[in-house]
Amino acid sequence: MELTPSELDRLLIFNVAQLAQSRRARGVKLNKPEAVALISHAVIEAARDGASHSQALQAGINAVTDADLLPGVGPLLSGIAVEAVFSDGRRLVVVDFESKDLDVPGKVTRLEPIASIPNPNVNSVVVVNKSEIQISVTTHMHFFEANPKLQFDRVATYGRHLHIPAGEHVDFPPGVEVSVNLVPISGNRILIGFAGLVDGPLDAPGEKESAISKARSLGYLGFES
Repeated sequence: MELTPSELDRLLIFNVAQLAQSRRARGVKLNKPEAVALISHAVIEAARDGASHSQALQAGINAVTDADLLPGVGPLLSGIAVEAVFSDGRRLVVVDFESKDLDVPGKVTRLEPIASIPNPNVNSVVVVNKSEIQISVTTHMHFFEANPKLQFDRVATYGRHLHIPAGEHVDFPPGVEVSVNLVPISGNRILIGFAGLVDGPLDAPGEKESAISKARSLGYLGFES
């Protein structure tokens, strides 16, 4: 069986969530990794069942309560970012809690990009979300492969990611123009997973042209001009 890194991550989350459920059923209080796994698993499965983004978010919020947790764990459960596969593609769900009481609605944070770290090789693109729901993109995402309903100059973003601190994300509300800064992906520049438009070295001969062709055929926005 050949699995992508993201699929392996989801299997790991599933295994830890099953362990956490077993312990909770025995009356054992949960630690942070166990609680995070339960929340993440609830989001992933809700999306897999056809839930909307808001429904998946609510599933994550409802996955645990203060009574399930070891003392001091509740305040640590904030900003849990889960990349789930919905019927219209991958989207980020950020499960956040406004207080130590876990039975309050979550919130999606950051409607604008945060301040960028200085870097000489930065380019900017204007992004418009053409869907009816908010879309979030994390810093690690190959921006070229971000949600097909985001409209921007795709070709200009090949081999680049958001220029924000690791682990952060930018939210794109429907119909709102958001300008973001992008920098080249560093390291060995080998991509596996994401949306599957690139599966190997970014700079291999013909790889960029192949990725553009795949994106066009799948209806990604950003190739209109």
